[in-house]
Amino acid sequence: MARAFRLPAVGDTMVEGEIVEWLVGVGDAVELDQAICSVETDKSVVEMTTPYRGTVLALGGEPGDVIAVGATLIVVGEPGEEIPAEEDTPTADAQPPARAQDQIATADQTAALAPFGSTASEGIKALPKARKLARERGIDLAAVVGTGAGGTITASDIEAAAATPVPPSDGTRRRERLSATRRSIALHMAASMQVPQFTSMVDADAAKLLEARAAASAATGSRVPLDALLVARLVPVLRDHPIMNARLDGDEIEYFDRYDIGVAVDTPDGLMVPVVRSADSLAMANLSAEILRLATAARNRTATPDELTGATATVNNVGALGILAGTPMLPSGTSVIAAFGMARPVVRLIGGQPVEAPTMTISATFDHRIIDGGASARFLAQLKAAIETAL
Repeated sequence: MARAFRLPAVGDTMVEGEIVEWLVGVGDAVELDQAICSVETDKSVVEMTTPYRGTVLALGGEPGDVIAVGATLIVVGEPGEEIPAEEDTPTADAQPPARAQDQIATADQTAALAPFGSTASEGIKALPKARKLARERGIDLAAVVGTGAGGTITASDIEAAAATPVPPSDGTRRRERLSATRRSIALHMAASMQVPQFTSMVDADAAKLLEARAAASAATGSRVPLDALLVARLVPVLRDHPIMNARLDGDEIEYFDRYDIGVAVDTPDGLMVPVVRSADSLAMANLSAEILRLATAARNRTATPDELTGATATVNNVGALGILAGTPMLPSGTSVIAAFGMARPVVRLIGGQPVEAPTMTISATFDHRIIDGGASARFLAQLKAAIETAL
């Protein structure tokens, strides 16, 4: 019996995936749990395995095609068996609804993506080959009339649209489709702006922090990332301010019973935030090693969906990019993100005498629905003290 394996969601926020490479072809025999292809999600590149054994009867797309969660990825059955008629499955342009708390895309967000050539418009049905041709030829699917079953856009429709003369332009137009990662970032940033939030800042003397980093590096025999020390100082402050390690869920506040800290990483594909699990239980050497491992995995696109989701609070070391201060946007499902700027020399009066001290600006963004100015001030005051104190 021919069976279709449909693209599964391999992360809370995944709604589509782009086929990167096929490891099997039509006519090949496959075993249970055999790797069949790699798919790029909004977070990483993952290897898909088939839950069926048999002969590959059909593939759901070509490398470069984007298919929605729930769409057919591969059909497996007996050699020569008739492929069952395809049901009305979602395409990447008619995405199935994700969890309400994760997919908060509104009409305003969809409109915000439109200038970037996103195909997030709902209600558009298009075959994988048609979507690929549309991307290659810079054709907006929303402007194409589908002649396939149920109005589905076919490759022939795209060819016809491409043959239609385009009015001359005064300048050169260039359109580039957002990558899966960039589309995810765009949606999450738009979703973040739906949450009332505010940012507060405070300057801290970073001398003790830098001394601690030098000592930790000497003790471990390798350079310890500053992020490790920042996480180590943030966790006790979160413990003393439970509302900062929580999230608003409906009309209730959910207090997390764990300290899974997201660490922002700049990658060639955009900002990624791998999560250090149980950061409160890790010694400095282990914390340092885990952050370095996760950062490398994020940059290489080998981090798993589980390693990129579930943060209870986030650290963003913007100083590593030469930034003095920032106004970070609040990640969904959390109530605080702390950004640490580059330490720079500042002359301060200490005991009536001018003293040059390395100074770091701490910027923290809070969910204003559950956190007010007083709570944020107390949190930042304790975090400042933690940075300025030798641990």
